Amino acid sequence: MKTQVRLNLYERGIVDAIVQSFDYTPQDARKLVVDYVEVIRKLGGYDTCYDHAERLVQAATRNYKPEEWLKRIHVIAKEAVQDKGIHHLEGRLHVHVR
Repeated sequence: MKTQVRLNLYERGIVDAIVQSFDYTPQDARKLVVDYVEVIRKLGGYDTCYDHAERLVQAATRNYKPEEWLKRIHVIAKEAVQDKGIHHLEGRLHVHVR
């Protein structure tokens, strides 16, 4: 038995954007969003629904699996945590004001 995914308002907006802008049927658009819902939730709701819709359609067209995308997000996040900055430039960033 497959678990039913409940889409939030933002995710339903992505479904609508896919239907309106990329000629998907509502059922196919919803399936695409459900397939990539973990990616959408990991990226957050900062971009417009259309931007997410465009990315999802590109990913599906290029056969880029959600698992691959999540793995890449994890690698980038891990690299960001390990980044220590640019030490030789940081001293120049401070301005002394009287």
